[in-house]
Amino acid sequence: MFPMRRIFLPPEDITSDIVTITGDQARHLTLVLRVKPSDMISVMAGNGYEYKCRIVSVHKKEIRAEVISKAAYSAESPISITIAQGISKGERMDIAIQKSTELGAVRVVPVITERTQIKQANKTERWRRIALSAAQQSGRDKTPDIVGPTKLEEFLDSIAPGSDGIIFFEEKRERNLKEVLAGFKKIKEITILIGPEGGFTKEEVAAATEKGFVVASLGPRILRTETAPITALSIIQYELGDMG
Repeated sequence: MFPMRRIFLPPEDITSDIVTITGDQARHLTLVLRVKPSDMISVMAGNGYEYKCRIVSVHKKEIRAEVISKAAYSAESPISITIAQGISKGERMDIAIQKSTELGAVRVVPVITERTQIKQANKTERWRRIALSAAQQSGRDKTPDIVGPTKLEEFLDSIAPGSDGIIFFEEKRERNLKEVLAGFKKIKEITILIGPEGGFTKEEVAAATEKGFVVASLGPRILRTETAPITALSIIQYELGDMG
């Protein structure tokens, strides 16, 4: 038996006992998953509830389903994690966003740094689709906020005074992430800065530390830019979140 298909909809699309599915979600269900009347789906609306629904009609541009049950549901971590990821080439950024979503990040900010090498069109909508798909696959009840590409200095200027943050820098290995997190045991929010290929410059690290970011290491080996958020999120969720 296949697992129940899960989709995300805004709460306003769930009216009374009827759910109306349009746009990309309808096309995916119709053309890719080949749903048909009487099939069951799970609908998440980001409001703390899961709606079990039975499909009653299927068309190319619209699917209608009736709500069979509604139950409280949450697969979100107790700690709110923002990943500020240096934009990288090709599929590396796609992987970073996909895995950050699976591991519970609530926000991903693609950051333009001094060593960002790409010259390409804004891929924000593509990244949002990747995050949506990853959230559905991993059983989350919310999709992370995917922000448009932001210059590092602008991102740092947006950080509120007193916020908790960590920046990874391969040239400083004195304190690993576990040691740094020991000082953050009661926090509810944290921002993680991860560099692109080539990492951050010393000047960028200095600018981040001036904003209160703590420098940490991810161990003795140099990780690829798309591997770093997977490692960091796994450790943070184990130490402070819901994976311990």
